Amino acid sequence: MAATSDMGVLLRFYASKQKSPFILYSSFVDYVKRYAAKNVEEQAELVPYLGDPVPQLEKAFAALIQSKQIAIIDTNPAKKIIFVTGYYNTIFAERYKEIKSNATVPFPTIQDMPKQTPNEVLIKSEYTDIIFDLLKNQKPDDKNLYAIIVPMNLPSIIFPGNVPVSILVTASLEKMQHMLEKDEYHDYYLKKLRISNPGKEISVKNFFSQFVKSPEEALQSLKNSADCFYFWGQLCYFIKQDYEKVKDFTQEDVNVLQAVAISEIVTSFYKNESAKNLQQENALKSVQNHMKMPPYFFTMDGILKFTDAKGVPLQGQYKDEALKEFLQKETTDAMANELPNLLVFKTASGARYFIYKEKVFPLVIRMCNELHDTINDNLTREWYEVLLNYDKKKEMIDDAAFNDRLEHEVEKLNPVLYALLNATFLSVLNIEMARTNKVGNSANLFLGDNLLPYSTLLMLNRQTLLANAKILLPFWYTIPFFSWLIGLFNKKPAKKNKKSGPANVHEALEAAEERPKASHKSESRKDSLISAAKKVESNLVPEGSTIERELNSYKKQWNRMLTKQAYLNLTEDVNSLIRDYMRKVLRTISGQSFTIDRIQDLAETLCKTPNMQKITDQDSLYVYVQLYMIYLVKNL
Repeated sequence: MAATSDMGVLLRFYASKQKSPFILYSSFVDYVKRYAAKNVEEQAELVPYLGDPVPQLEKAFAALIQSKQIAIIDTNPAKKIIFVTGYYNTIFAERYKEIKSNATVPFPTIQDMPKQTPNEVLIKSEYTDIIFDLLKNQKPDDKNLYAIIVPMNLPSIIFPGNVPVSILVTASLEKMQHMLEKDEYHDYYLKKLRISNPGKEISVKNFFSQFVKSPEEALQSLKNSADCFYFWGQLCYFIKQDYEKVKDFTQEDVNVLQAVAISEIVTSFYKNESAKNLQQENALKSVQNHMKMPPYFFTMDGILKFTDAKGVPLQGQYKDEALKEFLQKETTDAMANELPNLLVFKTASGARYFIYKEKVFPLVIRMCNELHDTINDNLTREWYEVLLNYDKKKEMIDDAAFNDRLEHEVEKLNPVLYALLNATFLSVLNIEMARTNKVGNSANLFLGDNLLPYSTLLMLNRQTLLANAKILLPFWYTIPFFSWLIGLFNKKPAKKNKKSGPANVHEALEAAEERPKASHKSESRKDSLISAAKKVESNLVPEGSTIERELNSYKKQWNRMLTKQAYLNLTEDVNSLIRDYMRKVLRTISGQSFTIDRIQDLAETLCKTPNMQKITDQDSLYVYVQLYMIYLVKNL
């Protein structure tokens, strides 16, 4: 053995040399002193044990006693004894090796230990607790010695922590298998299982044959098959039921009943694990389904807020590590020459979004369509003001400058769209979808290898915009010479930035005094609701967008009426239903209770009404109802 300063290791080594777990305290002190003198050059940590080793040993022993690696028996101070738990860890580990090769070898029990063994060195607990804990998180360096208490007044099983619990489980199954191989037991228990499961005779026979033939394969099927849990439970119950009639147990009977107790709790453990795995699998599928629904792009915070059909958060139904693994797999696994299913992009603010690749092109096209009206109106008004002032801008006469201006508008109004259009994966995705003819590439965003100009993407024409701005001008602006002459004398100077609001503090105070004073309580409640609405708005409205723009977007998705009048009528009908519903709700709701969860519940209830059910696109309608509710409260 290499030189060491670990007293736990030295105690186990000394006990094995003495061939006894009981070590005389004084003898070990002398041994440590000699050992330190011999190995101090190799192990400098042994220096404190060269003189009087007792004080240093007492410190080391205190930690070992606390971890149950030793116990001090000092009935006679002159003959103080150290009990070394590790001695039996080694002895019983060898016993489990024997059991592995011969199922008839009995489990070590508490009766196999000397009567003088201190109780404090054993971790005693019910078999249900110990087996569950060991199956869940057994540590490789576990130095504990467990006393597993089994039912029916059977001797407690001794199990050393340095032995993998899988060996105990397999040994239990093999002991049961050994019994069931015998003809009188085999046919008897197979018949009982068949009678108890009419219509499942073939499944019962397959289960029983697999178990008798190979317990390890049976254990593997136990981890994966739902039917196995039921058959296992029945088999264990039938065996215990028959043994309850026996008064005096033989060693073989004890062996079988101990094995049944272990097998029963292992079945329960894997049944619970299977249920948790199924719940986690379903929760991650729900996460995936949510991510394929509007608005299609989500931050990690948004993903963590997903709920199931009952409104229960999905986050508690899966482990955080499982979600990370799921996202990692979705964003990295890909077939040859293809992008992964889930793509990641960042906006200028640093917000990181996830989006499924089949949703990228439809989303880009939808966002471009939404921005068309906004940018068209903004530029028309701006250019009208410029022309009214007898001025010009470069983007009004130059296509390149016009596209630069449109790019700037997109970046300002919709950072998500801007990030997608400038994402490195967009050109690759375009090639992939064109090659594979995948759904989602209904419109080409590229001309060759280059992204289409912003004017084409937004369907905005510079000449048309300019013409629309000129139409708004007074008629004399259209007479060239007259227009030039008036412009020469009436051209307005460049506007200076002026501070909005009252000219001075006195005017501000006077304006405040003129406002009508409402009830303080009413204003406080209204302010609270408005504040809550603005807070909730940030959860539903993407970065860079507005609630009005999102309402317009979702309205175009669920309202598919062809004629303009029918479109307006349906929109007004839906809005009226929401307004009437919110009038009733606002009588009782407060700012504190106006949360995203509450809004989702209200929207879900309203969407389930008969009139709302007639609308086909329920997903878009559901989001629209939430947004409109927030819009109404925000503008109280």
